[in-house]
Amino acid sequence: MVSKNKKRLNFIYPCGWIRLSVLTTIFLLNCHILFSQNEPIKETVSIPEPLMFDLVRGLGAKQGELEINALADFPLNKAKSRGVEWAPEIEYALFNNFAVELEFPFKNFELEAYKMAIQWTIGSSKNHKFIHGIQVMGEAYIHEDILELNFLYVPAYRFNNIWSCIGLFGVMLESGADAAKKKHTIILNASVFTDLNKHTVVGLEINNSDPTFQSIDNNDMELLVLPQAHYEFESGLAFQFGLGPKFYENQVDASAVLRIIKTF
Repeated sequence: MVSKNKKRLNFIYPCGWIRLSVLTTIFLLNCHILFSQNEPIKETVSIPEPLMFDLVRGLGAKQGELEINALADFPLNKAKSRGVEWAPEIEYALFNNFAVELEFPFKNFELEAYKMAIQWTIGSSKNHKFIHGIQVMGEAYIHEDILELNFLYVPAYRFNNIWSCIGLFGVMLESGADAAKKKHTIILNASVFTDLNKHTVVGLEINNSDPTFQSIDNNDMELLVLPQAHYEFESGLAFQFGLGPKFYENQVDASAVLRIIKTF
């Protein structure tokens, strides 16, 4: 005999996935009309991507760019209760300046949600130092009736050949029967980077929330401080690694974070 709770869970995740898919499909159809006549990009502003909260391809992505990557968060304390959170994802630039992403967040070996994202690069300055865009993410949870939508503005600036910075600023809105009483979270992400050479970048990422693994919580603020290093090979294979603490509700969680990237 199937319990009522199990019946409810089996009903929840298709509904959330369908809602997310329909919204994404409608948006992509409109974007195809808007972006399909774009002129080829002659030059863009090269900005490193944050480790924990990466972009949907880089700002100024060219049509046909493809990236496959996987992020893993390894707990350095409370390992038994926290588990390993990881997420494989695929990113593709459908048109110049417009890219889409499909992501599958896991906790240990259990798939927790389906996540989709789109990113539009608005444009860049004539001196090729400033570039900005918009990112929209949707996440439908499998075992809870929760749908999260993130709306973000993404400005970035390159000061010179060595120093650059990027921000992701916006809001996360939550809906569904299992959503927290507080149904929104302000997202403030700022990162600064130093290019040591052609292949190596070091940086510091600061988030006031953890949007990559938002999980089921009360949507209160938290603070993630993540020093990191990036290394990219000529083949398009890249590794990003960071160690840092997250502060929340008078507690501290420390993590080692690894992202493996392959671009085509």
